[in-house]
Amino acid sequence: MQFNFMHSTDSLFQLQATWQNVQQLQLPDAVEPWLLGQGSLTAQLKSHCQSFRLELVAEHWQALPLFLQQQWRQAEGLKRDVILWCDQQPCVYAQSWLPESTLEKMEPLARLGSQPLGEYIFQHASLERGAIEVALLEDGLILPVLGEQKQLWARRSFFSVQQQPLLVQEIFLPGVFQL
Repeated sequence: MQFNFMHSTDSLFQLQATWQNVQQLQLPDAVEPWLLGQGSLTAQLKSHCQSFRLELVAEHWQALPLFLQQQWRQAEGLKRDVILWCDQQPCVYAQSWLPESTLEKMEPLARLGSQPLGEYIFQHASLERGAIEVALLEDGLILPVLGEQKQLWARRSFFSVQQQPLLVQEIFLPGVFQL
C-alpha cells in the first residue's frame, strides 16, 4: 500500500512547524511517553504490538533543507521517509536526513531498505542524541489512508553516530495512541 502525504510537494515536515524544546510545553498525558521516549521508537512500538513492519515510502538524494545545509555545511544528503505499522495500523510517519559525509563514513545507512534506522543506530555505543524538540501540526493535514487530521504531534532529534550527524523527525499518527 502506498501512503503519500498531500499538502506539500516534499513532506509534512516542510510545513511551517514551530519546533519547541519539550521543557517549554505542557504535553497531554497520552502523548508524553511517545514524544519524550529517549530509546528506540521502533523498540517502543514493537513492545506494544504483535505485528510490526516498516513501509519505505521514499528514499532519495536531494538538496538538504537550508537549515541543514547551514548546520552541516553540506549541500546534499539522503532523505528517507517511512511509515511504522503496528498490527495493521499506521502509527508513525518518520523522515530522516543523512548528509553525504555521514553516508561516506557509515555506508550501511545508505542500504537500510526495510530495516528501521533506529534498530541500526541504537546498536552503536557512540550514539548521542540531541534535545528532543516537539511541534503540534495543525490545520487540516490530508492523509490518504486516514483522511483529514486536525492535529498531529511530531518530534525531532539530531543524532550523532561515530561522530556523524543525522536528523530524525517523527509524526505520531492516531493509531499510536490506540496501542
